[in-house]
Amino acid sequence: MGSIFQSNGMSGTDSKFGQLTKNPASRASRAVGGKDGLALMEVMIATFLVLIVFAGGFGALAQGSRLIEISRDETRASQFLQSEVEDIRTYNWDSLITLPIEAKYFPESSFTDAYATRYTVKRLIDTRSSTQKLVTVQVAWMDNSGTGHLREYKTVVSKDGLYDFYYRSF
Repeated sequence: MGSIFQSNGMSGTDSKFGQLTKNPASRASRAVGGKDGLALMEVMIATFLVLIVFAGGFGALAQGSRLIEISRDETRASQFLQSEVEDIRTYNWDSLITLPIEAKYFPESSFTDAYATRYTVKRLIDTRSSTQKLVTVQVAWMDNSGTGHLREYKTVVSKDGLYDFYYRSF
């Protein structure tokens, strides 16, 4: 008497379903949906989900790069402001009053050569009284997206210094 396996060419018996199967690996797919392999719709949905994840990742990368660029621009502008204000504070009163009321220039130094054309520094000197000047330093620049930015710093410079000291006698 011949074996069941030899008579119809099957390779094994599926005891759960009581029928013969050609491929033991197809048991899992039979238990789920009764089909072999994945349907076209399942592959399309999985591909769509993977694309959404990658698009979100690339969007986050682009936004992160933009935030880094903004931070670098803000830091450079702050350095230009600080440098100019420190330079002004080294002037004595006679040198300060001979400066033009308004001056516009590009920053100059070996550090800023690569970025000097993107930034414009403007210095305004306003008279508050005969012994005080209000100095405003502004830095303007355009970022890579074409948006204009402006930062400014104001300081008061006095003829005999900014502070009055009172001495008392004992």
